[in-house]
Amino acid sequence: MVIDQFKLDGTVAIIAGCGKTWLEEIASAFAEVGADIIVAGPDLQRIERAAKAARYFSKESLSVLTDLCNAQEVQTLVGRIYSQFGRIDILVNNFNLEFAKPFLDIMEEEWSQVIDTNLTSVFHCCKSVGKYMVEQKAGRIVNIVSGLGERGLPNGAVYCASMGGVIQLTKVLALEWARKNIRVNTIAIGWMENDNAGTMEDPIVKYIPVQRRGSAEDIIPLVIFLASEASSYLSGNVYAVDGGLMARG
Repeated sequence: MVIDQFKLDGTVAIIAGCGKTWLEEIASAFAEVGADIIVAGPDLQRIERAAKAARYFSKESLSVLTDLCNAQEVQTLVGRIYSQFGRIDILVNNFNLEFAKPFLDIMEEEWSQVIDTNLTSVFHCCKSVGKYMVEQKAGRIVNIVSGLGERGLPNGAVYCASMGGVIQLTKVLALEWARKNIRVNTIAIGWMENDNAGTMEDPIVKYIPVQRRGSAEDIIPLVIFLASEASSYLSGNVYAVDGGLMARG
């Protein structure tokens, strides 16, 4: 049955992230299709809300406070999860520290903070989880980035660089780990909803072909698809969820 390929019963998924992300919605969706969930990040309230949302579907769900910029803390987290569950099937990296400033005004510490949060955290998570995925010869990694990783934007040097770095890391890992049955893909999102946007009065909307901003509901089905066996022949790709923006070239 086609629908069975989308089910994640018996799988273990780590959802890692911080910044402007969708931890709660992603955790809930994974639990709905059968996965056990571990939500990790530096914001205790957010990761606890995400874990609670997943428990609604009666699946095992943990929240683990972790500085994901710290290699040792990430290694400890991943080792603990593997010891408890005996496997790690899925990793979702969802880091999005927004930052905008003219290039010549960017301070070195600002550059380091954005790169560490948006890119180095992904490196740490992929490296620590990848060790176990390589040993078990199976795994799926989904990285969520901004579409600005593929397009420039004035005042966006460090933000665009951090997102572009994740895209290139995705492609390299997909190649390195392909024969280990590990698939790595990226979702590149466009302009998303916020408290003061989403209508035709929103100046951004006129540039979006579908005439609206995106929402969590536009992203989550693709995340589940890329984490499931339904996408078993897809790896190393970047999937734009942007209402048609990238079609403009």
